[in-house]
Amino acid sequence: MRYQKRGLLFLTVVVGMMLSACGGKQTQGDKPVVVVSILPHRYFLERIGGDTIQSLVLVGPGQSPHSYEPTPQQMEQLGRARAWIYSNTDFEITLLPRIKKLYPQLKLVDGTAGMKFRSLEAHEHEEDHAGHEEGTHQEHDGITPGAEGMEVDRHTWLGKEGALVFSRHVVETLSELFPSHRSQYEERYHALTQEIEQVFAELRQQLEPLAGSKVYVFHPAFGYFLDEFKLHQVAVETGGKEPSPQALAALIKQAQQDTPRVIFVQAQFPTASAEALAKSIGAVVLPLDPLAPDWLLNIKKMGAALSESLKRENLK
Repeated sequence: MRYQKRGLLFLTVVVGMMLSACGGKQTQGDKPVVVVSILPHRYFLERIGGDTIQSLVLVGPGQSPHSYEPTPQQMEQLGRARAWIYSNTDFEITLLPRIKKLYPQLKLVDGTAGMKFRSLEAHEHEEDHAGHEEGTHQEHDGITPGAEGMEVDRHTWLGKEGALVFSRHVVETLSELFPSHRSQYEERYHALTQEIEQVFAELRQQLEPLAGSKVYVFHPAFGYFLDEFKLHQVAVETGGKEPSPQALAALIKQAQQDTPRVIFVQAQFPTASAEALAKSIGAVVLPLDPLAPDWLLNIKKMGAALSESLKRENLK
């Protein structure tokens, strides 16, 4: 009898745990799914949407938007989502027509609509880009800006304008889908924009003495961020390709004149070329992640890393 009671008690506990777990999953599953493409944009979505939505990000940790392909599971999740607020990156341009055909009910929102795009910097070692002007901006015009031959910089999320514009699209999209939460979304949006304005104002004051300096990076992901402080991006690679031996030799020659003390690299890309460049000029290689999930904290970290490295260069 004692063993029967113990067995019944054990069964009751197990069933209760299973029901509790199932109930938790059901509650999470009941929340409407809203999709973004990259981890930094999930930061804005969750800051504004809070617990009214379930966020789904396509490009996960350690992955690159330049080489990303959705999994079958993600394609299925897109079909069950209410909206996809996309980032206007290269893989989305290829994927969007397919998604429109498969899921015509899915609300598609260009999270960069209304902002100005910059062109990728011209490199002295790239003759085919000689006609591009550094930091040139152009008006946004749909999903394929820069159709006139200008290579557009699509890393919009690290600049202040890109952050504010994307956040506004989040508010408008969520308010349209879930109007009962509109005031809540607006309140969170205004709190977020104040933080964005404040952090860039503080960094501008911190980095102002270093205006005009060159910042060497492996992948050209930081242009919008650096433009805010009149800093110039010099990338080791462009177009997702490492430089040829001739281009690397020319870049080394340029770096010997600029004498940077730090070359920033990203975990999503191989670093052999950056390390070769650093070794040839006596610089160090440091990580800087443009896709870190906590956008605001990452902006502060990038500002601190830039300030320290550029001050070191000015003391040489």
